[in-house]
Amino acid sequence: MREPHPPADPSVCSARRRRAWDRAFSLATLSRSASADGLRVEIAVRHTPPASEPELVVTSDALAALVHRLLGRARIAVDTEAASFHRYVDRVCLIQLSSDRETALIDPLAVEDLSPLGKLLADPDTEVVFHDADYDLRILHRDYKFKARNIFDTRIAAQLAGEPAVGLGSLLHKHFEVTLDKKFQRADWSRRPLTQEMIRYAADDTRFLPALRDELEQTLETQQRLDWAKEEFRLLEKIRWTGVASDGEAYLRVKGARSLTPRGLSVLRELHRWREDTARTLDRAPFRIVSNATLLTIAQQAPRSVKRLKSTHGVPSSVIRHYGPQLIDAVRAGLEIPTQQLPKLPRRSKPRPDPVYDRRLDRLKALRNRRAKEIGMEPGLLCPNGTLQAVARSAPTGAKDVTKIEGLRRWQKGVLGRDEILLAIRDPAGQ
Repeated sequence: MREPHPPADPSVCSARRRRAWDRAFSLATLSRSASADGLRVEIAVRHTPPASEPELVVTSDALAALVHRLLGRARIAVDTEAASFHRYVDRVCLIQLSSDRETALIDPLAVEDLSPLGKLLADPDTEVVFHDADYDLRILHRDYKFKARNIFDTRIAAQLAGEPAVGLGSLLHKHFEVTLDKKFQRADWSRRPLTQEMIRYAADDTRFLPALRDELEQTLETQQRLDWAKEEFRLLEKIRWTGVASDGEAYLRVKGARSLTPRGLSVLRELHRWREDTARTLDRAPFRIVSNATLLTIAQQAPRSVKRLKSTHGVPSSVIRHYGPQLIDAVRAGLEIPTQQLPKLPRRSKPRPDPVYDRRLDRLKALRNRRAKEIGMEPGLLCPNGTLQAVARSAPTGAKDVTKIEGLRRWQKGVLGRDEILLAIRDPAGQ
């Protein structure tokens, strides 16, 4: 496995960082030599998991055995790798699990029965540690109907702790001086066999999470913000896959579409439809067929022949070589749509001006910004504008009304102050 990078001389580390390092690398030992002041210093680095490669689980029996071992653990770390960057049909392609003692990679493309994993995630006695859990929870529910309980999200914990950078790589480098390789961030995880480099990369996404979790929990306890995090973690348990709306108007979300004429929109709609059909057939991410920018350029120019397409600035030659005739067919189809059937941009309704609401929102923002500065937190993290808008719209008149505002967390009410919220709601001008 790729080895972490410990400090050259443990004696120069702070006691806190050394304790963190010890927790992060807690089982097997290996020796390294380093030179300090001309002397050979043997550095014992405690390393988790053991020096052997992570287990690659490819059978139902192996998964059942793994889950049987992990069910007795107080916590596990979980991550997933999917294929949305490469495939039309997004799917979970790898599931990483780490305890304090071992790391295993589950291959869901090979394991027939993944139900033991669902049992593990839902075990109320096992804490499940994620980093940025939202997407993982959604796709695990989408593909397998799994629901996780007792969640600890290190990204949310880092945000609430006031960490300046909350990406996993940044946090591991800060707390443990570990550098993660980003080589496979956009790898095609649906391909088999997985290379040893990919296996090591995937394992590193979870093998340090238990130790990072401990560091962040300690910080939150010191700051008296652990209850804030626990409230956020409980909300994560409710996350489910909700699907993607298929409204037939996805082409309108192409950047620049609203600048097209109705005829140009008709061409763009046909081009977009062709791309979706082609991507679905090839099981390839749509942007890997033709980019949105290229679709827009073709819709604007509407070339009627491959020859004209070749002279259209901004259309890659590789796209023309692979799909030239199909693109021209889509352009012609869009140009032949009868005028009365041309698409129209939906009108965007503008809310009527409400100066009372606007002043109310401004006062709430001022309250939020002042509190955020006092506790050293980004205003948008303390309370997003969307939540403040909900408060302003609901116009609570009493403490019970504040409690009922959807989306406003208990910890946010505590920081902002219920009385202060009600005071901000009241219009000093009496209007």
